Amino acid sequence: MKEFNAKKTIIKYLDSEATASEKEQLYKWVETKKNQKIFKEFVKAQQLIDIEYKCVDSESAFNDFLTKIDKDTKTRNFKVFMPYLKYAAILIGVCFATFYFSKQNSYNSIPLDPNQVSLQILNKNSESINLSEDKVITASGEYVAVLEHGILKYTKTALTAKKSSSNYQNILKVPYGKTFKVILSDGSQVYLNSGSTLKYPNAFNKDKPRTVYLEGEAYFDVAKDKKQSFLVGSKRSLVKVYGTQFNVSSYSGECRTEIVLVEGSVGVKQNTAEHNKDTFQLITPSQKALLTTNSDTIEITNVDVEKYIGWTKGVLVFENERFDNITKILERHYNISITNHFDDINTLRFNGSFQKDSIEQVLNTIKMHTNFSYTRKGKTIIITNPKQ
Repeated sequence: MKEFNAKKTIIKYLDSEATASEKEQLYKWVETKKNQKIFKEFVKAQQLIDIEYKCVDSESAFNDFLTKIDKDTKTRNFKVFMPYLKYAAILIGVCFATFYFSKQNSYNSIPLDPNQVSLQILNKNSESINLSEDKVITASGEYVAVLEHGILKYTKTALTAKKSSSNYQNILKVPYGKTFKVILSDGSQVYLNSGSTLKYPNAFNKDKPRTVYLEGEAYFDVAKDKKQSFLVGSKRSLVKVYGTQFNVSSYSGECRTEIVLVEGSVGVKQNTAEHNKDTFQLITPSQKALLTTNSDTIEITNVDVEKYIGWTKGVLVFENERFDNITKILERHYNISITNHFDDINTLRFNGSFQKDSIEQVLNTIKMHTNFSYTRKGKTIIITNPKQ
């Protein structure tokens, strides 16, 4: 079996769509060590998308997986396949959620510009699209959404107009230096900050909570629906709402997740909390829920929300912020790289508000309070001790 066809069959197998003949071919193909390695790497590379927020014990998930496979195939070659299915089961159980593997194959669209907002639609063709100009978004010939004036909009009307429309998964990526707004099929509005990724369906299942997954930062204005809750998952937190406005910041590589409530009420819990218990902690407007890597508790404090949502208006607000955190924010906002060789200033804290200022203007303002030197070459800024 050719590698491309093998990958296609693996996808179908993980989605329970493989025929008996395809399963038999797959088991024969995976007997060799070379193909076992390909299978392992392919499974590693799959996106983990559709989330039903509940904790899973990896061993239990693995045993269930084995039972199902054994029942479906009854093959003697299963021992060869076992180590890699266990690896897949561990991925399913990792962190805090139950995932299913997405249908991701080759990319059928034009090469993506990393400096442009992009959308990946996980259908049988796994289509990727640059969102650099107004257009109608389609997948496999079906209407998905429309991009107008820099806003990506999904509508119930368009989705129900064609009964054959599929519930595709979507991955929206916003690069450094840009922000982007998407209106989901239920009317909820999500404003994504730079360097963020949002995973969501193009249409929500009426029988399940409306569920999205965020890596980065986003401001949510959730459409009210008392019958169907809205869940926002991140690497540390799970936020449950029915209709409200709030900001979530959970960037990869940072040790903290912050949820700030602007209007309404939300429930927050650790993503490792038991799924069968209602362990959500409620926060009220102008409160922040803080979750950190080294703590199992949620710290709730009263805050000035403008500091946390200023970015939605193009304003950078720093309030008692450490310099090393400021540089991370500046990197995302201006799409630059900052290297600091003057470690002594990393723990110093600053206050300030900037709107439509250049990166040089921001750094020069901070320099008025703390003496340091910097040079810029292209998109790289290097900070040094002026005495050296």
